[in-house]
Amino acid sequence: MSKETKHETSAGRVRTYAVASVKYLSATDVVQRIKACLGAEGMDVDALFAKANLEWFEHGAQGQRAADLLALSDQFSTLWESLAAASGDPLIGFRVFAPDPLSWLGVLGHLMLASPTLRQAADSLTRYMPLVSPVVRATIEPKADRVRVGLNLVGGARSVPQARYDFTWNLLLATMRFVGSKPDLKPALVEYAYPAPLDTAPYARWFGCPVRFGAPANALEFANADITAPIPTANPLAAEGLFRLLDERLAQAERTSVAARVRELLPAMIDQGGALRDAVARRLAISERTLQRRLADEGTDFSTLVDEVRRTIAQQYLGSDRISVKNLSYKLGFADPSAFHRACLRWFGKAPGEFQQDRLNAHGQQAVNGTTGATGPASATRRSG
Repeated sequence: MSKETKHETSAGRVRTYAVASVKYLSATDVVQRIKACLGAEGMDVDALFAKANLEWFEHGAQGQRAADLLALSDQFSTLWESLAAASGDPLIGFRVFAPDPLSWLGVLGHLMLASPTLRQAADSLTRYMPLVSPVVRATIEPKADRVRVGLNLVGGARSVPQARYDFTWNLLLATMRFVGSKPDLKPALVEYAYPAPLDTAPYARWFGCPVRFGAPANALEFANADITAPIPTANPLAAEGLFRLLDERLAQAERTSVAARVRELLPAMIDQGGALRDAVARRLAISERTLQRRLADEGTDFSTLVDEVRRTIAQQYLGSDRISVKNLSYKLGFADPSAFHRACLRWFGKAPGEFQQDRLNAHGQQAVNGTTGATGPASATRRSG
């Protein structure tokens, strides 16, 4: 059941939003919206996706394991890189328009509408962004006469293409203009941590302000007079309730078992020799210190999880003759077979070869018993009955 919140605009119109029923977007939802926005621009999006070899993307994004955030981020980088190349339009990221930009943000968008000023709306955006997209890191800091909004899109194996930043900046500006009822809102400065293209004029025209390339970070700066402007739909009572709702969701997200997500990632990473704490932290898009703290809060630590996963994998492989003990020790990331030998003694009370032989003998005996049960006296007794 949804709970409706009403916000009155400066023109006297009332916007009504079903707050409790709003859901955050999945990767597939985002792709569908991008396609719809590009289609509204007159582009043949099905042909464009086909030309860019992106027909797999929607299924791939939907099926991506939630634990591997960086792999999902890399898929979005592939999306924008491929769309820019297939369309021949390096500015394609700016062509995604949404009639209601808040629809991308869910409940967070409603909090921005209820905020007293654009600065406080931007503060809320940076605070709760992990609920919308964990790989988007936003910061906000005051300067002498401006406020600087920084953005870092965390990538994994792929570098993040500029078109993806174009899309994100475009969506951010559209959101702030919508929330503040300021359709002409412009930044005072835009900085890209990318080399300057051959023609920078389209960027200056698009943003309506100076644009610098080759900067240390990606950022927008707004004049204090613009960012502190009041929001016509400000509603302190609604904001208070939305703060509580989002704080609960943020706490719930932080309580989600990090250990379970680490266990999902470790098998493939151990097999690749990459079961390192910092590598797993990057895959979860959190810092190594945060990973350690959250695991400690759950009563475990990284070394214990690695040991548990290694034990499970060892037990699976030692139950068959598909791999030698020596090769299995290296597969599990042990420096040498003697270290694996000691681990098996600790796990199973037996050396790996002995444990493997016992498991194979047990399987063989089960097969023999199964055959005897089908043709022996017990079977004859059942037939005679």
